[in-house]
Parts: sequence; structure tokens; C-alpha cells
Amino acid sequence: MNYDIRIMLSIYQTYEYDWLGDKIDNLEKLTKHHIRKKEDGGENGISNYALLTPKSHHFVHLLEEQQPELYDAINNMFLELNRTACPPTVRYYSEIKYLLKDVKKNKKTRR
Repeated sequence: MNYDIRIMLSIYQTYEYDWLGDKIDNLEKLTKHHIRKKEDGGENGISNYALLTPKSHHFVHLLEEQQPELYDAINNMFLELNRTACPPTVRYYSEIKYLLKDVKKNKKTRR
């Protein structure tokens, strides 16, 4: 497992659900999503990563293409979680779910 992912798991305790709320089936397959892209000044480091399953990571990038405002809102949630340096709360996951409530109706971005 990647060193940064191990550090993030110890900080955020996201062993059951990733930052988008999807079930984690295999910790070894978790990915680091760059919240702010390198070409936009984003750094390589845990303060700029979100822990996502491959499925969630792909989905987030579909949102980037098809619903950029939602993509930005989700990335802002990821940044805020990073600022807390605490595990995601029930409230955090509720807010993510609320942001994604209309996505399920759109077949192009359906997860």
C-alpha cells in the first residue's frame, strides 16, 4: 500500500467507506485523488488528496467533465475534511449524499 494512503488511513480512519461514501472492499486498491490538480497549483501531499475507491475516483472525474460545479463542490468538501484532520463524520457523509442526490437521475454520470 502507498505510504501516503497508509498515513491518511491512520488519520482519517476511513476503513469502511471512502470519502465519497462508497464501501471499501479492498484497502489495497484505494487511490489518491488530487483535489487541486497539479497543473492548477495543487501539491503532491496528503493535504491535497482524497481517499477514493477506483470506482469513486472514476466517477469524480466523470463529474469533472459533465458537472464541473458539482465536481468543485465535492472537492471543496474533500478540502474541508483535510483541514479538520479528523475522520469523516455522519454529517460529512450526509452532506456528500445531499450533493449527489440528483446525480443518480442522470444516466451519464450514474455510479
